[in-house]
Amino acid sequence: MTELETIKEAVTASTRDEELASATCYEVEAYVRLWPFVFLVNEWDIWNGSRRALKLQVIRWLENEGEPFDFFQIRTGIGLMGFKDQKAAEKFELRWSVGSSRRPASNGDWNPHPLKSTFEPVHVN
Repeated sequence: MTELETIKEAVTASTRDEELASATCYEVEAYVRLWPFVFLVNEWDIWNGSRRALKLQVIRWLENEGEPFDFFQIRTGIGLMGFKDQKAAEKFELRWSVGSSRRPASNGDWNPHPLKSTFEPVHVN
């Protein structure tokens, strides 16, 4: 999970106006008080095509989990995900962070096709 100072640095770096950056950092501080487990989700695979909202599959996954969450998009284009529960936050990070999606598959030869499955016996000619 991202620390408050790291989020504030990202806000400051993406905002040209000092007053706007200061006001946005204040908003972030208030957000972190409401949601104790917060992620900076800019580079995560959760955005829809326009980067204005979450993907529908992410929203459905969050709703199925049943834990309180919040998505906050700052006007500078930065996205924050907040959670009340640490386990829910860790589960979200494991499922949706870009780092987890870039991990190599344990068996790159596996093929889910029903007729060309790796579970199919090998035929030697």
